[in-house]
Amino acid sequence: MNNQNQRWGMQMWQGIVFSAALLLSAATHAQTVIESVVGSTQGGAEIVRIDLSKELTAAPVGFAIQSPARIALDFPGVTSAMGRSTVDMNQGNLKSVSVVQAGDRTRVVLNLKTPVGYRAEIQGKSLLIVLDSAAQATPVAPINASFAETRTRDSAPLKDLDFRKSADGAGRVVVTLPNNQVGVDIRQQGQTLVVEFMNSTLPEGLRRRLDVADFGTPIKLVTTTQVGDRVRMVIEPTGNWEHSAYQSDEQFVVEVKEIKTDPKKLTQGVGYTGQKLSLNFQNIEVRSLLQVIADFTNFNIVTSDSVSGSVTLRLQDVPWDQALDIILQAKGLGLRKSGNVLWVAPKDEIVAKEKLDLESIVSTQSLEPVENPVFPINYAKAKDMATQLAQGGIVAPGSISTPNARLLSGRGSVIAIARTNQLFVTDIPSKLEQIQVLISKIDVPVRQVLVEARMVEASDSVLENHSGKTGC
Repeated sequence: MNNQNQRWGMQMWQGIVFSAALLLSAATHAQTVIESVVGSTQGGAEIVRIDLSKELTAAPVGFAIQSPARIALDFPGVTSAMGRSTVDMNQGNLKSVSVVQAGDRTRVVLNLKTPVGYRAEIQGKSLLIVLDSAAQATPVAPINASFAETRTRDSAPLKDLDFRKSADGAGRVVVTLPNNQVGVDIRQQGQTLVVEFMNSTLPEGLRRRLDVADFGTPIKLVTTTQVGDRVRMVIEPTGNWEHSAYQSDEQFVVEVKEIKTDPKKLTQGVGYTGQKLSLNFQNIEVRSLLQVIADFTNFNIVTSDSVSGSVTLRLQDVPWDQALDIILQAKGLGLRKSGNVLWVAPKDEIVAKEKLDLESIVSTQSLEPVENPVFPINYAKAKDMATQLAQGGIVAPGSISTPNARLLSGRGSVIAIARTNQLFVTDIPSKLEQIQVLISKIDVPVRQVLVEARMVEASDSVLENHSGKTGC
């Protein structure tokens, strides 16, 4: 009987293990898996072929980095079955391909020698990444770069055209598109920028020539005309300049700023100074887009639960900090930085939290224990300083005091001893530190002017002796 029970238990255990194996196998087959990554050259074009276990429903979103030259593609809900994280290619402009799985997504990174553009094509269960020629990336000749492909066949009029000056002196041409499907082509021709909006019309009110020289930016003229089935805009800057372009939903912006070269300058100047990157996302969730920025910058981004929605974004060679600023402005978000952590939330939520923090500080001050140190005064009068501390702040000779600028807290007090010229102050430690700093700056000797006078006495005999010596 015992043997039968043992055999029955063993068979039951084997059945459970077999069933679990079947479930695990089914789950594995249900999830899309990257099986292999190979590189090849076809017709002079470099192609990276990513083979998967299932056909993708849409091409993965990605972004490009200028330095170091990389192209990153994110595959949500996809795992890797390659068994290694790096595949050495060493062909043409492609050095290697890295496949890294993190949580429920896998990132494929193409490590390049020179920054180039790319396009992604789905062919059955494979994804083809076609790299642009590296020769097109050399800045020797002007590049005819297509900023965004046309996604609609219907022609629509542009809504608005405006010019603005940024805080750092750059000129911005802001165009409001009829929708986010309009194709845009931007290229540099000599010392001008030519921007064309495909399948678009220009209303009569926008057919004008903008003379913006008085704004003090590198841009002097902006001319917009209708050419066939497209709208052509010619931007004429002067001097030494560089440009960037970005699009957020229906708003397209071309920014031109002056290149300031200072061989003696050791530190970076004001403005956006992050590494440049290119992004092209269609209706991507804001939270996912912020994660892309976090991966690129190695910052930790904490996103509030109230951050939601999606955005269409096209950026070309834009510093990452400017890209983040564009995303925040487009969705009405704010940012606070603490070390290497960025907290992103709606602006109203940030203001409310800061208000609560200030109220918390005030309530903490009411519970903080007080101290009563002694401050010796060397040059000023202790009585005058006590009056200023209690009523209107310390005032140096020749300066102006703000009314009601009381330095002491509500629990603070001050006593001046004229005989020893000392201040006895009772207050919380944070206020005492401020008072100590102010006293050290104010209690200094007054600058004085030294006037010297010398008297010389002369008698008649001295004058006679002097004249006799000179032969007078």
